[in-house]
Amino acid sequence: MGVWKNSPSSQKIAQTMPELQVGYRKIRSKLKQDDVYGSPYSIYEYVPDPLLCESPDLTDIQKWFHSQNKKLILDFVPNHMAIDSPIVLENPNLFLKTEEPNDSKNTFIHPNGIRYYHGKDPYFDGWTDTIQWDFSNSEVERYHIQLLKKIAKQCDGVRCDMAMLPLPNVFEKTFGKKSVYHWKNIIHTIKEEYPEFKFYAEVYWGLEETLQTLGFDATYDKSFYDLLFHQNLEYVYQSIQKRSSTSLIRFLENHDENRAYDTFGLQSKTYFGLLSASPSTILLYDGQELGLSKKIPVQMIVADEEEPVPTIESFYTNALSIIQKRSKSLEHNDIQYFEYNQLPIFARLLYSEYQMELFIWNFNQVSVSGWIPYQEGLYYKEELTDIVSGNVFSQEKKEEGIYFQLNPNQLQWFIF
Repeated sequence: MGVWKNSPSSQKIAQTMPELQVGYRKIRSKLKQDDVYGSPYSIYEYVPDPLLCESPDLTDIQKWFHSQNKKLILDFVPNHMAIDSPIVLENPNLFLKTEEPNDSKNTFIHPNGIRYYHGKDPYFDGWTDTIQWDFSNSEVERYHIQLLKKIAKQCDGVRCDMAMLPLPNVFEKTFGKKSVYHWKNIIHTIKEEYPEFKFYAEVYWGLEETLQTLGFDATYDKSFYDLLFHQNLEYVYQSIQKRSSTSLIRFLENHDENRAYDTFGLQSKTYFGLLSASPSTILLYDGQELGLSKKIPVQMIVADEEEPVPTIESFYTNALSIIQKRSKSLEHNDIQYFEYNQLPIFARLLYSEYQMELFIWNFNQVSVSGWIPYQEGLYYKEELTDIVSGNVFSQEKKEEGIYFQLNPNQLQWFIF
């Protein structure tokens, strides 16, 4: 986020918007004007920002990631550009024009003399530092394909910001015009040349499956986050049972949401454990693994230092170490158990080449207890260490298997 060249106009707007100042001062006690850099979603052009490097592209940075056995995913913002992007002067007809002089919240007059729409979605006023691509113009799709081909030379995939906005029904709802923008054709064209290149979609409003059918490798699962946020634990359980897939990107925080520790407290360990128990794609946001609680506005590049939370940092160190040891072939199996009051629980084994993981979660509003029988890979150990709490449990070798006792919304995670 924020690797592409920053917009001077976006920076100026961000520095002077009164409603943003409170958020800035919450995380910067001695706020300086240059601490506010502008929105990373108001892209001036798709070249690296000078803050990051002086190279014309990111190929050297990509090579470094590959040397660390990692891949590089970058942002692509399909809906809009910065209002001062040179692309507007070069291609004035690729952006959405309007004759609405009274709609000052959503339109502006460009220095070229044309009134354009700001980038927006159907439910809110426009982002005033952006200009809207005109998806009713077929040339936009062709232009984006060329942009993405340049991007694909220097990274391994893109996270497409608000990827549902170019869809025909969404664009028409927003602007009353028919979109002729085809994600399926764009993705197919790029993958013909770069077969391993990945497309990930930030998407909301129940349009996840729509974008997956158009070729996206994975899509945000915001509904799962909302279930956690509203403590709809039975529905969380049902969702894990029915919809666990690497085509779903699950998260506890991102640039739009408050910090996980601020929102969920120590329960964030339980919820990250639940994400880890599913074969979904996990999005981990910078600072989440330290328990940082102050949300940094996306327009800022500097924040006051924040002390890590030791219990959170220790948990993530262990949890990420376990996840890193998983082999590419990961299988899961929901296993049998006996609960004394016949209450349902979540009990799952994750099988990997190098380890086996047992997850037990009580999503009921009362405590539960019972037994999980021994089976292949699940054997007697003198001690079991719970990754979530850090507690060590001495075990007696019982015929019934492993004894469990869980409070409401408690998760235990063991390694065999």
